[in-house]
Amino acid sequence: MRIKMDTSMIRFMITKPAEPKMDREAGRQKVDKATGALLWQVQLMALDDTGGEILTVTVDAEPKVTVGEFVQLHDLVAIPWTQGDRSGVAFRAGGLTPAGKHQAAAA
Repeated sequence: MRIKMDTSMIRFMITKPAEPKMDREAGRQKVDKATGALLWQVQLMALDDTGGEILTVTVDAEPKVTVGEFVQLHDLVAIPWTQGDRSGVAFRAGGLTPAGKHQAAAA
């Protein structure tokens, strides 16, 4: 199940350079099964009026962003997962773009 998230009240700041999302078993970059695009992951801080949270988000194109830059996420979904006795939530975005200058200044 994919849960679409409303990010209109959240600011996102890049906290680590984008990295290829790796398939540890195969030793190569993961590929989107539907589109064949190479997958990337970006670490960012999600900020709202209650505080901040670090998230790792997967995207299907190499993001051209820098650490400290504010961005907007497009079509962000949360994907709950369970594997044996472990569980969590993975995040996937359709894309990301630099945020407007007014949004970064407000932070």
